[in-house]
Amino acid sequence: MAEKRKKQEQIWMGHYNDLLEFRKRTGKPHPGPHDNEDKLYHWCKNQRRFYKLGKMPEHRVKLMDKINFKWVNRNTTFEDRLKQLVEFAKEHGTTHVSQVAYPKDSENHKLSRWVNEMRRLYAENRLSIERINALNKIGFIWNMEDERFSRNLKKLKAFYKRHGHWDVPQAGRTKKLGEWVAQIRCRGLTKPHYVKALNDIGFVWEGKKKRLRKAKEAMKQIDMVNKLKKSRKGKTAKSKS
Repeated sequence: MAEKRKKQEQIWMGHYNDLLEFRKRTGKPHPGPHDNEDKLYHWCKNQRRFYKLGKMPEHRVKLMDKINFKWVNRNTTFEDRLKQLVEFAKEHGTTHVSQVAYPKDSENHKLSRWVNEMRRLYAENRLSIERINALNKIGFIWNMEDERFSRNLKKLKAFYKRHGHWDVPQAGRTKKLGEWVAQIRCRGLTKPHYVKALNDIGFVWEGKKKRLRKAKEAMKQIDMVNKLKKSRKGKTAKSKS
């Protein structure tokens, strides 16, 4: 038993020294979930959990206190990030935080990673109802594909209201919307509720060029039928004479 405890203490001290080395190397008090220090990150989380449950030996508590270890990690709490996201939405008009728009280690980049983490936990059914409700309350975007479609649909409706047609130019201010319209006409949409939403507003799936080509082909057919009728009438007139 004593030998087992000694081994456990050696392992614990190994992690403790790893934390000291991490602090010296990075200047951070402890690793976060994106520091590529998974073992040390989870070890720190376990220390907080044991401390909270009163299962942390006193000599270990003293060692952790000696380096001012944060028993409550206030820097990454859900409430802190939620407040940060609310402030971001006030400034930018959206709760979506682009991960590529901000430099690494900036606050907005960290916030973007947290936003993506919330989406992942939600998709895996690992997010509590309380947190889901809190995020819903501020208009959190759970699915970016749905958000993009909704945004483009709104722009498309506005374009039709102004111009009376669905042929959005792929240039100038409407370039992106025009490219999106061209793309869905060419490739279609995988989600039935997207198709229904467009059908409900009377969207014309065929582009202008295709409609003109079809119209020309239809006119050719009409011309051929008319010529055939005239030819038959001429033959009938000749036979009667």
